[in-house]
Amino acid sequence: MTVDGRTAVSFYLDDVGPYVTEFSKEGKPMHPVPVSALEEFAEFVKEQGLAGAVSVIPGLNCLLTEPKNDVERDYAKFVGRLSRYNLDAHMEIMTHGPLFDFDEMKPIEGTSEAEWLDDPNVSLEEYLRYFRNTIKVGRKLGVTYTGLSTPGTHPNMNPNVWKALARLADEGEFPNPAVPVFAVIDESPPVMRPVLVARSGRGASYDMPSGVWDYIASWRNSPDWIDVDRYLTPQGKGRMADLIRNGSPTAIFHMHWQGLNPATGLGWPAFQELIRRLNDQFGDRIVWKRPSEIALEAYKSSDF
Repeated sequence: MTVDGRTAVSFYLDDVGPYVTEFSKEGKPMHPVPVSALEEFAEFVKEQGLAGAVSVIPGLNCLLTEPKNDVERDYAKFVGRLSRYNLDAHMEIMTHGPLFDFDEMKPIEGTSEAEWLDDPNVSLEEYLRYFRNTIKVGRKLGVTYTGLSTPGTHPNMNPNVWKALARLADEGEFPNPAVPVFAVIDESPPVMRPVLVARSGRGASYDMPSGVWDYIASWRNSPDWIDVDRYLTPQGKGRMADLIRNGSPTAIFHMHWQGLNPATGLGWPAFQELIRRLNDQFGDRIVWKRPSEIALEAYKSSDF
């Protein structure tokens, strides 16, 4: 939350993996991205004193626990080191696509994880089982998940999702009792802060939206979706500027690997420019925090 009156700034980076799909091209071709791109991003975060969360999706376009080539092996090795760069690891669920069979270790044709998160008929036990299994796969990669970033936006997510995350936090499946969840994008509030959604024993899950649509590094990887001024103009206007000037406890934005990765992402220079503007204009009014830190501070300030 706020530290000495400063706004806690953070980000979510979605869809991270050894392959990206070029949605802007006919046939939506998929191509590999070398792990050096993820290393370059992580080094930039560390050098600039930033903090955020990166989605680690073990079954996105491949199975990282069973790598088939050097690109996949390199990613499988590197994702376990993200915490060294002040980066949380978030579940974006097991595949970001179809549901996953953890007995057969392969995707299931039919319902997507995104649809499943909203399905009001899914029980608490089903969510608990699926999340536990995803956490176990993450541990095989050396990954300790701290929160959830949902595939797609979910303003009407099944309440059992929130309850399951709080239960798992109470059971010690997460490193902290407070679990941050990125499920929606909301540009309307003048200030933003974590919102407690569910409690279970000593565990809690918090709604922590992105405060601005992704016009830095969209999954489209299109120049039409790059607009640093939407966040912060050279004259000090924009959504991030408004949140900071309003004394918002948090100012969180999100990005996508398709558009951000330094190898092929058109948004990489835009991200760097945003950081430069934030430092130049608001360096003394912001403090970078991981989403897990923000959620934990909200938890500690409550009556648990």
